[in-house]
Amino acid sequence: MDTAKVAAPLVAEFDALIADQLVERRKRLQAASMFAGADFEYANLLGEVDAALAKLKTGHYGECEVCHDPVEPERLLADPLMKFCIGCLTDAQRASLEDDLQLAFDIQQGLLPKVGVKCDKWNVHHVYEPAGIVSGDYVDIIECDDEFYFLLGDVSGKGMAASLLMSNLHAMFHSLVPMNLPLGDLMSRANHLLAQSSLANQYATLVSGKANRAGEVEISNAGHPPPILIKGGVKKELNHSGLPLGMFSDAEFSVNKVQLDSGDSIVLFSDGVTETFNVESSEFGIDRLLTAIDCIEKGGPQALIENCLMHLTEFRGNAQRNDDLTMLAIAYA
Repeated sequence: MDTAKVAAPLVAEFDALIADQLVERRKRLQAASMFAGADFEYANLLGEVDAALAKLKTGHYGECEVCHDPVEPERLLADPLMKFCIGCLTDAQRASLEDDLQLAFDIQQGLLPKVGVKCDKWNVHHVYEPAGIVSGDYVDIIECDDEFYFLLGDVSGKGMAASLLMSNLHAMFHSLVPMNLPLGDLMSRANHLLAQSSLANQYATLVSGKANRAGEVEISNAGHPPPILIKGGVKKELNHSGLPLGMFSDAEFSVNKVQLDSGDSIVLFSDGVTETFNVESSEFGIDRLLTAIDCIEKGGPQALIENCLMHLTEFRGNAQRNDDLTMLAIAYA
């Protein structure tokens, strides 16, 4: 998800957050040095913190000391003393960063639901394809008593920061679902927690759903592309949406209900699907996705998603992928 336009007015808030981190780090270093006595390392670190605070005042904070381009914001949030952009790292520093990314990848893969899940009378299938090593997309299946929850979202930003926010969403919903809240209240709780625990420019679009063994489905949409309902062979978008999660802590979320019969299904997807471009800079779009979706009777949710991916790959051709891609299909047997 591209957040450049959203993040532009928030530079002052970002700087204030960094300043708070630096001030807190300075206090801890001073306290530690009192117990350790005079030590060059403590003095050196205090000097780096003071230099970073001085750069904030002059507007030069976050500039790479080699090329003077901006250091990646997510790396500054992880370490406010970061002095070099990724392009100017030494081989050893780059290898260390790659190790961190690989660890993040391993953790993220462990959070994904199993492929080809069967929940009572429901068959579920998903595909999760990060554009880079880690992804900002979120997909989940949570079983609870005679119901199951399905979720698909896209968090703001890219890279490590986005993957951390995705992990945060995973933890929140796995903690909230067992409370057996109404779906709208579940979304409101998750929204409040995300708004209170993240930066103002961090948010998530997300569709959450709850399905039972009778084929009844409740769906709540927080600013995400509308799911596609396939009912009796007819395809249509479920166009009911609210604000993304994390933008306003007191936001409320509506819930819509649909009844599925045997052979019906619902398809969820991230904007990396519809916003895929080909070499001619044409967008795949919702119309092509609707055309790619076959009736569920022709092979179930796995075949449905594979057919969509085939059309998507043929459309993209040799064009480079620029966003994460996630799809989830649930089918009522």
